[in-house]
Amino acid sequence: MTFYATSAAKTAAASALLFIASIPALADDEDKAQAAKLEAARIQAEQSLRFSFNNFKFHSINHSVVDGLYEIDTGGKMVYFAPDAGVLIFGEMWNDLGVNLSEEAIAVAAAERMKDFDFSVALTFGPEDAPLLTEYSNPHCGYCQQLHGWLENLEQDGLQVRRQIIFTVGHSPEAQNVAEHILCSDDPEKAFADVYERRTPRTLIRCDEGYTRVQKHIEMAEAAGVSGTPTLFADGERIRGFDQAKIREFLDRASLTSRGEER
Repeated sequence: MTFYATSAAKTAAASALLFIASIPALADDEDKAQAAKLEAARIQAEQSLRFSFNNFKFHSINHSVVDGLYEIDTGGKMVYFAPDAGVLIFGEMWNDLGVNLSEEAIAVAAAERMKDFDFSVALTFGPEDAPLLTEYSNPHCGYCQQLHGWLENLEQDGLQVRRQIIFTVGHSPEAQNVAEHILCSDDPEKAFADVYERRTPRTLIRCDEGYTRVQKHIEMAEAAGVSGTPTLFADGERIRGFDQAKIREFLDRASLTSRGEER
């Protein structure tokens, strides 16, 4: 027996197909509408923040994982704003897995700001194809000196690293002079090693270019929200202090990836 579809059935079938085909478009429209709604709420929260706390300086304000609570990037830390209550909250946010969400947000925000940095002024050395560590460092910082020695030992053991140094010396004229000496030297990498291995010469080299670069380093450290040294950035991850485990984990993982051995 042969069945023939009626015109009404054909029309219904065609309509169903059109509806199914339109589902992705409808979902896209809903996503766009939701995104626009969230952005409008964020802008309103920012306006409220600026009105209520007009002397409060910050880089950006964004939604947090808690509805109605916004995270504010102040540079060195995250502050939270509840616009409905009109209050600022100072402290860290952790989840039930023991993850410091505030620290993660700080790292993401700092890495985003660093995308606009001119790292040509940095002191950079090491193989170009090696994993890159961006180090915010101070020549007078004991842990920075320990980090240098530790990385040197790793390189002697065959684990390569490319180091990008930004001198964080804004509060120390003496450290600024030492940083300038390193940047002005004929062999800056050797001068860096001498200083960090506590062989600082009595007479420091001075030059206009070195002075200018040091001032730019200070600006970059402030813009990145870095105050303590050493602070490192490894593929967007912020590492506070001389954390051997985290640094070694990054270098091992990055080395495997560069050799195509990542699992």
